[in-house]
Amino acid sequence: MDAHAGELQLELPARSASVARARHAAEKLASAAGASRANVALAVSEAVTNAIQHAYPDAEGSVFVHGHEADGRLVVEVVDHGVGMRPNPNSPGLGFGLPLIGQVADDVRIDAGPTGTTVEISFATS
Repeated sequence: MDAHAGELQLELPARSASVARARHAAEKLASAAGASRANVALAVSEAVTNAIQHAYPDAEGSVFVHGHEADGRLVVEVVDHGVGMRPNPNSPGLGFGLPLIGQVADDVRIDAGPTGTTVEISFATS
């Protein structure tokens, strides 16, 4: 698993039940790193939710959550190997996920291609 010694490695099925598991593991990692538990949990929850809703519209898949401390920061990556980022007019969401992540994180980087998306989120640690 999961969050130990300042590191997180998860592979989750792209299903809504996985959001709670990712959130809980992110909170543990944030506590260990000295980052804001609430901000890390919210950002990871939003990124995992986006991957679940958008990456695999017609297939099963996995969402990967990797986290570690580096240079006084907590860095968390949420990765899928789905269809990449593209508009989805049938999405139940209102498009607030990425802007919300940007509000609570210190830095957000998105690498999106036709075979997946990586959302890298970083937070200051104490």
